[in-house]
Amino acid sequence: MASRQRKNNKSLIIWRFIFVSMAISIVSFIIVYRLVQTTVVKADAWNEKAAMSFNDTVISVPERGRILADNGAILAANVVYYDAIIDWESEAIKADTFYHYLPALADSMARFFPNGKNSDWWRAEFEGKFKKRGTGARGLRSYKLASDLTYAQKERLRKFPFFKKGRNKSGLVFYEQYKRCKPFGDIASRSIGSVHADARVMHGTSGLEKALDTLLYGKDGEKRAIQSTVRTLAWEHVPAVDGYDIVTTINIGIQDIVEQELYNMCKEAEPEWATAVVMEVATGEIKAVSNFDLNRARTDYIERMNHAFLGYETGSVMKVISMLVALEDSIVIDTNARMETGRYWNYSRGGGITDAHASDTKSITEVIAHSSNIGIAKIITGKYGNQPTAFKDRLTELGFFDLLHVGIAGEIPPRMVFGKHDNENRIQLSRMSYGYGVTIPPIYTLAMYNAIANDGMFVRPHLVKKFMHDEIADSIVPISYVRERICSHANAIKLREMMRSVVYDPHGTGKSLRNNLVELAGKTGTCYISENGLYTRKKRYAFCGFFPYDAPKYSCIVIFEKGKYGAARSCGRVFKNIALKMYSRGLLGSHADYEADVDSLGRVVNSTLYARVDGGYPALVEQASLKNHRKFRTPGTVAAGEVPDVIGLGLRDAINVLEGAGMKVRFTGTGYVYRQSLPPGSKLIKGAVIELALRN
Repeated sequence: MASRQRKNNKSLIIWRFIFVSMAISIVSFIIVYRLVQTTVVKADAWNEKAAMSFNDTVISVPERGRILADNGAILAANVVYYDAIIDWESEAIKADTFYHYLPALADSMARFFPNGKNSDWWRAEFEGKFKKRGTGARGLRSYKLASDLTYAQKERLRKFPFFKKGRNKSGLVFYEQYKRCKPFGDIASRSIGSVHADARVMHGTSGLEKALDTLLYGKDGEKRAIQSTVRTLAWEHVPAVDGYDIVTTINIGIQDIVEQELYNMCKEAEPEWATAVVMEVATGEIKAVSNFDLNRARTDYIERMNHAFLGYETGSVMKVISMLVALEDSIVIDTNARMETGRYWNYSRGGGITDAHASDTKSITEVIAHSSNIGIAKIITGKYGNQPTAFKDRLTELGFFDLLHVGIAGEIPPRMVFGKHDNENRIQLSRMSYGYGVTIPPIYTLAMYNAIANDGMFVRPHLVKKFMHDEIADSIVPISYVRERICSHANAIKLREMMRSVVYDPHGTGKSLRNNLVELAGKTGTCYISENGLYTRKKRYAFCGFFPYDAPKYSCIVIFEKGKYGAARSCGRVFKNIALKMYSRGLLGSHADYEADVDSLGRVVNSTLYARVDGGYPALVEQASLKNHRKFRTPGTVAAGEVPDVIGLGLRDAINVLEGAGMKVRFTGTGYVYRQSLPPGSKLIKGAVIELALRN
């Protein structure tokens, strides 16, 4: 029995050996077969497939160029932010390590996020997430700890207890987010424009961002995969070409004045919207553009549309342009000559034309000063009544309808539409002469007025000053002209005198704008607003002109849609206050009652008003309508290596001091600084973010 048992075991072992040997042989055969197929029979196909994997190209996105102010200050630029994500399902997170560091981590989080969440809240939050591991609960794989972190904040967070163990042990990862940021907030926001971001790819959707998108974006590059001894790398086959930096004509100081004065008057006069533009007379450089729209709740004003480049009927500001044509065509020669105006005039059976300031006769100058509808209509129809469309042809010759190519996307020229019937056109012409039936973007009206201030030379308004690449000026935008001359030297003088009379004539429509510091010249404008093809009783107000009168340096237009006040009291006051504030800061080549220290970029770093011996300060406060004026603390000496003390400083001063120390600034509110997130005198970390709270 024993020998038979041994024979059976031996037989079983032999069969097992045979079975295992056959299995190994089959597997070996398959491996050899596959190896021969891959390396010999189908070698070419596999080599081609491998080569293709390394020929795949990936787009290399260029860095979008910056938009800069005229002094180099950044108005728009790409900034990298980071989202912090925790993968609580990561097997690398060990329970003993997590619980050991949890109290210290919770304390650090409470200090890092001063949003009312204390260390107990963070401890409970993290512990709750950790306990749900393996349950399939939502959000554990991609728990967002924080978003929009700066580089300094990311580095600080990465060094917290537990997180400093690294990604493989804490589950903390950071994802880059590229955003287009405007360090000066809403300053000239609509003119700068906005972008649409698809991952890192940014393209402009409005303003300069859209108009100059090709230059700002740059040129895509290409990356290819290559095999190194360790891993596959992305090799830059065609380098990306970064976009140009665009230096604009915007002056931060003037823009700040314009926005503040326009906003203050909006809060007082309560228009539906308002816009203001300031341009340098000699060069055509647009120094400031501001737009405000009443928000949906009708409680405050926001910047929503760029009204400065949209067409509107603006009423009597058109009279100066009509008078320019009359002077150039010798319809008017002597500006002191008197003409019959009366109180009512029915021209060509078109309904009566009336004057708000009626009298039997007026001089040609008084037609502008008193804003006589009848006077300007009689002058223009006297020459062009039999050929109404010839008036439009004459304006075309002057360049009135030419595209200005300011640099803003969506620019449209003025529109003046005539019908098919002569009598209808005659009636239309009489109204066009004082601003009805003519839709003009404010920038076009300003360009014409600027030409008058510029002794007749029709300089082209522009927002772009130069293009830069790698901090080197690549090209400079030269001063150019729509027409070399829009009127003669003699007629430019006559028109400027008429515009001065608007303010300084005893019955001028802008007489309330007189002051003893800056001599102003311009024209008021009022017109009824058309809605659905019919004129309503609602009004649009305007003031356009230049200053100082004797040596024009800046031209300016202000427009209000509706509102409680008339043209002079709303638009004119903004115009006057802008001129006075610019005078006070020494921007008109004058000695001011306001002393300002200026940094290397030309920015005002000390905005304190001082009284001179002759008592000029009280006059400035009164004439500039400064209801509330505060003397901010003057920046003091900053100790090296310490966080500066900016409590009590104005925002401009605070930003200049902190950025000069190498810090990044975030702020909320307006007025002066009353709280700063990093204590004064604490250790200074270059690149750290400091948050300021401001109040009036």
